[in-house]
Amino acid sequence: MSIETNWHVKDVPTLEAELQTSAATGLSAKEARRRLSKGENRVWKVKRATVGEAALRALLDLSTLLLLVVALVAAVFEKTTELFAIIVIVVLGGALRVALHMWTMRVFEEKARGVIPRTTVIRDSKPTIGSAEHLAVGDVIMLYAGDTVPADARVVATSGLLVYENRMTDNRSLVFKTADTITEGETERPIEKRDNMLFAGSTVVSGEARALVVATGNATLAAAKFGTLTIPSGEKLKINAKLAKWSRAVSIASLASILLVTLIGAAIRGGSAIELLLSASALAGATMSEALSVIGALSIAMCVKHADAEESGRAKVKNAATAEELNETDTFLLEDPAMIKAGDVTLNAYFIGDRLINVDEPGGDTAAELLKYCYATTGVLPQGAFAPVEPSVPREASQNDYNAIRKVFDEYFDDTGEDRAMANTVLVGHEPAGAPESGGLDTVLFCRAGNFEAAISGAVELVLTCCTTIRKGGRVCPLTREDLTKITEEASRLRRRGVTTVGVARRDSPYINMNRVSALQMCMTFEGFLAMSDRAYGDALDAVRKMREGDECRMVCFTEGSDEDRAFLESAGFLTEKDRYITLEEALSSEKIELKRGQFAVICTGSRDKQKVRRDIFRKLAKGGCRVAYLSRDPGDMWLMKDAPVSFALPAASKISKTIPQALRSSGDVVLIPGAGGGVHESFRVMELSRGAGMNLRRAVRYLVSSNVARLVLLLVSAFMKSARPADPASFLIWGLIFDLAVSFAACRRDPPWNIASLPPEDHTLTAGVKELAKPVIFGFIWSFLLLSIPAALTALPGTTLSDGEASNLVFVTALITIPVVGSEMITNGSLFKRSRHRGREMPMLFLSGIAASFIFAFSGGAASVVGGETLTFKNYLLTYIPAAVALAAFEIYKAASLFKKNKKVSK
Repeated sequence: MSIETNWHVKDVPTLEAELQTSAATGLSAKEARRRLSKGENRVWKVKRATVGEAALRALLDLSTLLLLVVALVAAVFEKTTELFAIIVIVVLGGALRVALHMWTMRVFEEKARGVIPRTTVIRDSKPTIGSAEHLAVGDVIMLYAGDTVPADARVVATSGLLVYENRMTDNRSLVFKTADTITEGETERPIEKRDNMLFAGSTVVSGEARALVVATGNATLAAAKFGTLTIPSGEKLKINAKLAKWSRAVSIASLASILLVTLIGAAIRGGSAIELLLSASALAGATMSEALSVIGALSIAMCVKHADAEESGRAKVKNAATAEELNETDTFLLEDPAMIKAGDVTLNAYFIGDRLINVDEPGGDTAAELLKYCYATTGVLPQGAFAPVEPSVPREASQNDYNAIRKVFDEYFDDTGEDRAMANTVLVGHEPAGAPESGGLDTVLFCRAGNFEAAISGAVELVLTCCTTIRKGGRVCPLTREDLTKITEEASRLRRRGVTTVGVARRDSPYINMNRVSALQMCMTFEGFLAMSDRAYGDALDAVRKMREGDECRMVCFTEGSDEDRAFLESAGFLTEKDRYITLEEALSSEKIELKRGQFAVICTGSRDKQKVRRDIFRKLAKGGCRVAYLSRDPGDMWLMKDAPVSFALPAASKISKTIPQALRSSGDVVLIPGAGGGVHESFRVMELSRGAGMNLRRAVRYLVSSNVARLVLLLVSAFMKSARPADPASFLIWGLIFDLAVSFAACRRDPPWNIASLPPEDHTLTAGVKELAKPVIFGFIWSFLLLSIPAALTALPGTTLSDGEASNLVFVTALITIPVVGSEMITNGSLFKRSRHRGREMPMLFLSGIAASFIFAFSGGAASVVGGETLTFKNYLLTYIPAAVALAAFEIYKAASLFKKNKKVSK
């Protein structure tokens, strides 16, 4: 099947016959599998890395080429031991790099597959959601606002369908699609004018449609124009470009060090400079200059994997670039205050007759009666007394919440033990508040003891417009102006405190059906109203507190401007005196919106042209210097989500439903299944993990700089001292390619510190500044002299003889024990002596492997000879622990002093 076929001129019965399908029930699952066996819908393709490409890249980088030169020189000068050691270590180090690179790319590829559109397909009359790759010709698909069209398809039914197909056709504006069959004479109509056709890669802007898939894979228009649409999977990370600059700088420094050491050796040692040349070349190869990009990508891969495995909620980060953007994000923008409401509603009070009664006051069973009427009108019916009827129309205009009232109803009657049922009651009809004829009120008609009754619930002011009488005690009295004023004032006062009010009214009904809803809503008796307050997610409050303490991030919440929203945010503790409430007029009149860091802001958008106003405000926030991450549950926000550097797609704020519309899922960069924070806490956690990835990479680079400086100093010392034996090439390779890679890997797995939101960007982003290299360079010098201190001290003791081989091995064994201590201290979040659930297993394993390797090289003659050394006595071996102990003590003293200084500053 191909798009070249004139599907636009065929009517639905003809389409069904040619495609051997049904527009109503779709394909059977068996038939779909048969058709898919001939080829899947490969319109989108995730580029996969191969082991061969990774191995070739590792083989051709500067580090490996230098080591091959070293091996060649060793072979020419018959340095057999060095040649064997270099080849083995280069192969082992290269294999580790390739393995880490492939693991990283597989993570990125898995996340990139989340970009492939998912769609609703009808099979065996049942809707299922799956990847666009599993669509077959003849499948029936359902499309909604925000969806990406997954294949070329013919529309068979539609409602207000607007599509953006700029890339696929010559249409530069939105296209209105219909299900009408185009006449036979229009077989040659241009692609862009086929109004009943949809093309893979287009975007549904609004409306919905049912369509028949007519072309998949290479037969689609997208494949004909562009070939396969390739989805990037991490090969274009911005961090790689920055690390490439670092790599070039390190490579130049490595070559310079080779030249410097060789010249010094030739001037001082003469003919024995060849040993220094081998060692210097090995040092340059062990700097891992070309492996920095692998480490950078690895840190981001760890971040997205960690986010997906969080216990509090799962975050599907759809591409690696999102983690980089989140590292720079400083503002979280919420769609509305409902995102931080926990869905728990408490019944505070109820108004009956002429007074407001708190629930803990004695008031008879009046609250029960009000709850039963309210429960009935929302379509949630008491314990089988009614037929199970659900609202059939979205309750967009209703102020009361279906799930909230159900929860309050259940809790109230569980606590009081009162009868839930309305005896001998049968539901006759229900008109939800969102229905066109409902007037914004939930209306229900039921029969009780042979009499028909009508009841309504909704906003108190709307309910009062339907009432002419009010129940006071056991009597029904005329509704006076004084009653109206008092009820309205009480409801308004409660709403200003963030309390939701739901009015209830009823009347005997002369009608036995719902055909005259407007007539049922006339001349009703006002029964009273319920007062219920929302609760906020505790974890959302914690995220805001952390944001305020950090004083580096902001949080913004859109609102339509209701008093209830502002009152809720103030009463829940989100909006304080230090925060801002920006009115619609203020937002529209200003050229840009500037917010202080650590501030929570509420921006009113109004209820008309809401999407347009929000996009305008979003641009003004960007002008004000805000890097925004947008959190939304509304598929209609897809354009705003695309404008944001990062967007989070969340399910509706309900404890019952956690499904995410496909339109929203396809628009969001991060898909969240919220835990206890309604999405706010989870999104904040993903940002922390992203910043943690940047911090881990920064720490790994600092460690590598200090490690390379320490090795360079050791080599320079041996070059200047004619009597000293140069450090063996194998020593540098084992230290650099194996242990440095292990420490870097451990650094990438570190959890971010609890206060990472308070750290400025320069603490969690990779820097290229020379000033930032001062500390690791200085530490490298100190580290190298720590390593040299033991053999220097032993040599200085009277009567002590220490051969060159023993001294060489002594330095190497000391390094093996000291590397884990130094590495862990440079990447740790706190003292090693404090318990931490975030302390990973990598560093203890590195400690143990360092001790095991030190044993092997200290007491095995064969292993010692690999690094050009000799076995050590047990007494000398014990002395090798001194530098590690000194380094550990120095770090702990430094941390304790820093903590004391910080606490003293805070106390002042």
